[in-house]
Amino acid sequence: MVGRCKHVFPLALFASIATVIGKDAINQPLQAQPSPIIVCSYDPSTGAPNPLGLRTFITLREAEGTTEVSYEQLGAFVPGPVEAVLTSERTLVFPNQSIDRVRQLLLTSDTYYPELVGSDDPEGFAPVNSTLICRAESVARPAARAEPRPSASAELPDLSGGRSRSELPDLGSPVPSGSTGSPAATPPTFYDTIAGLADGNYRYVSGAAEDRAYSEQELLSRGGVLFVFRKTGDEIIGSYSYIDGEAICVTGRVSGNTVSGQAYPFDGVTRDLGEDFTFWGPATFLRVRRTRGDEGKRYYASATLELNDFSRINAGPSLPPSNCQ
Repeated sequence: MVGRCKHVFPLALFASIATVIGKDAINQPLQAQPSPIIVCSYDPSTGAPNPLGLRTFITLREAEGTTEVSYEQLGAFVPGPVEAVLTSERTLVFPNQSIDRVRQLLLTSDTYYPELVGSDDPEGFAPVNSTLICRAESVARPAARAEPRPSASAELPDLSGGRSRSELPDLGSPVPSGSTGSPAATPPTFYDTIAGLADGNYRYVSGAAEDRAYSEQELLSRGGVLFVFRKTGDEIIGSYSYIDGEAICVTGRVSGNTVSGQAYPFDGVTRDLGEDFTFWGPATFLRVRRTRGDEGKRYYASATLELNDFSRINAGPSLPPSNCQ
């Protein structure tokens, strides 16, 4: 340390050393930000049944480039003077493999999944994979997006328990001055978007929603828009409907929270539209154009559905459509 040296360096020499150190420090690469920890597991709140039963679970976890697949089974109660439960757990470790790559390996390989569960299941990993919900446990959030996006219609209800829409944070805008900078006011990560969902069936409602199950009667009394859909990779097919009114089938590819593709009214009735986009119904979420097809089977060949202002809720009793045509 400088303070402990017995000799005094000339001032010019010290300045030269400081200059060299400063240049070296500038040329040093920035320390990499930690990668997000991704966890994929069964979520009973979706309403989908667990294909492994009530007491068996499979969880995938990716951290620092390594993915672990854990199989946990709660066995029968063991008789004795006190209550005890026998469990079994096995873990497959995939070094230097992403969680998406491991899911594909479990789907396509004849060895990994049987070794994990300890038996040969003819259906394999596919039923489990379709129910997995993935979330990022920790991540360095990106800078706020600069581009504007359509705002939600002020006429639509808010399921947040009494807050007005003006009080809800805008996930696509910079944090306003004076804000506390809470996670709810920062842009979503990939795993917070529709594109980041695991393959499966989902139901979303316009506006903010509490983290609980909503009954059909409660949704009907509040009104608004529902989107019940199936996600397979980046492909989406679903029913977009006003809770107490018309419905239309939307199919396409998702990027972030935007679905781009086609829209097919369930009754086959459309407006004659050309190249200009028009809102479908009073809300500003779904835009359609380019009417095509024969009488009674007409559809919109171009559609864009913005789901930024939608919230995920319990799956409900209705399944998404299998196709739109």
